[in-house]
Amino acid sequence: MELSHFLIKNLGPVQGGEKMASFLSFPLIIVDLDYKLTLDSIEELKRYSHLGIGGRDATILAFMRRLASKKIMTHDDALKKIDWLEVVDPIK
Repeated sequence: MELSHFLIKNLGPVQGGEKMASFLSFPLIIVDLDYKLTLDSIEELKRYSHLGIGGRDATILAFMRRLASKKIMTHDDALKKIDWLEVVDPIK
């Protein structure tokens, strides 16, 4: 959702939607947002809101912790402030 938000906001609904469809054609792990993950997301929001982390970013962090993933590709400045993340900025 974070990627679709960025693509559609910046490229418009047609081109952004096409780029998102292309992205979704790759094999992905999709995790359900269940009650436990919602609680974990709230904890991430409480832990990092002072760094500019909002609800979507907090949910990403909760997913990443659940999957033991520490590497993310993003241009999001708030996520770059999270000390345990290895951030790859696609713009740089």
